[in-house]
Amino acid sequence: MQNDVRDRSREILRAELADAAATFCVEHGFDNVTANELARGIGVSRATFFRYFASKEDAVVSAARFAATRAGSFAQSVAEAVEAAAPGTGVWVVMRAATEPMVATAESRGDPLRARIRMINEVPALKGHLASQQRGDQSAVADVLGARLGDVRVARALAAAGVAAVDFAWHEWAFTPGSRLRPLFDAYFAALSDIATPKVD
Repeated sequence: MQNDVRDRSREILRAELADAAATFCVEHGFDNVTANELARGIGVSRATFFRYFASKEDAVVSAARFAATRAGSFAQSVAEAVEAAAPGTGVWVVMRAATEPMVATAESRGDPLRARIRMINEVPALKGHLASQQRGDQSAVADVLGARLGDVRVARALAAAGVAAVDFAWHEWAFTPGSRLRPLFDAYFAALSDIATPKVD
């Protein structure tokens, strides 16, 4: 129990530091600050910074991902949506439902989150770091779907398409002033449904 509390406290602090780091980089330019300057800028020592992050890329990308999945990881949300779905529900309906916590975050964080996502997509090092983390998302979502669909290859393909749809929606939202994330998720997952609609049992 004590370890669980310690782990949660560490994760909360990591999220707070990542948030401060992303804000600092948006204000000063990611390529204009070193990791040491970033640590000083958010009020921690270099040792503390590297205790929580492998690099400044890790800190900035983590901030965007903490915001996007504030209610839990996407794989966790997919697992919860699968459990809540009636038998025979289309997998894209399930995955679209799993994005709803992200919608709430987009509506509450607005322009600051847009700025962070734009920065990640415009800085090659950050974009590469995000892609690496997204492969982890795909693997985790594939595990969830594979347990229900019984076909690992199908689950991997569906997870890759679903995570890509989420990424495309976030990208369009970030680069389109005044856009709303919910209709974008609706559009991308509707497009996938037009192609194929596997069912979860």
